[in-house]
Amino acid sequence: MRFLDEVYELYKGHFNGAEEDIVAVIVGLLEEQSHEDLLKLVAEMDEDELFHMLASYMVEVMKRKVAMDDERPSPAILH
Repeated sequence: MRFLDEVYELYKGHFNGAEEDIVAVIVGLLEEQSHEDLLKLVAEMDEDELFHMLASYMVEVMKRKVAMDDERPSPAILH
């Protein structure tokens, strides 16, 4: 994705490999984008990029849902 290539070139000297740094930069950049800007980024993706983006998102959402279910106390079994 051209957007990520440009972001990487701009920040590559600032990343130290810590995931937190990368997340902070990406989240900060995305927060500055309008809905229309975000849709343009998606429209520029090829089929493989779009597939991987959606798959990654869906996997993470499902993991959060499972984790939330695991944290809830199980309902009492009534006899």
